[in-house]
Amino acid sequence: MKKLFSIFFTAALLCLLVACGGTKEADLSKVGADMKAKITNTEMMELSTENFMQTYGIDSADVKQSFAYVDSTGIKGDEIVFFEGKDAAAAKRIKEKLDERYKQKEVEMKDYLPEEYAVLKKCNVNQNGNYVSMIVSPQYEELTKIYNTAVKK
Repeated sequence: MKKLFSIFFTAALLCLLVACGGTKEADLSKVGADMKAKITNTEMMELSTENFMQTYGIDSADVKQSFAYVDSTGIKGDEIVFFEGKDAAAAKRIKEKLDERYKQKEVEMKDYLPEEYAVLKKCNVNQNGNYVSMIVSPQYEELTKIYNTAVKK
């Protein structure tokens, strides 16, 4: 009887820990659509998964789902990307690539686009479980709230 109780208690504890984790399932396409409705930059375009390796160096095999919406003019720093990694190791690799992209944007903008650089410095790359995001926009705070509402429990 003690053994049965111990097994039941362990299973219940495990279920509780999983249920109280830091992330939930989010539909990143829906999150992206919600953001697109709020974004004031009208010169944005979506990137397809085929563009991830070229633009970010992210292997599509690491990606469970994603959304990428970037400025198409080359004169604005707006870049809204988020990914769900297939597992924790994939999410870590994705975060490393987005950190590299963020640093690249810093170098590109610092001397040539000072106003965009000021916007970039208020933004960052975030990881929440297997979800990784880089939101660079003058609307960073508003867009981050939309993202966090979808991803965090």
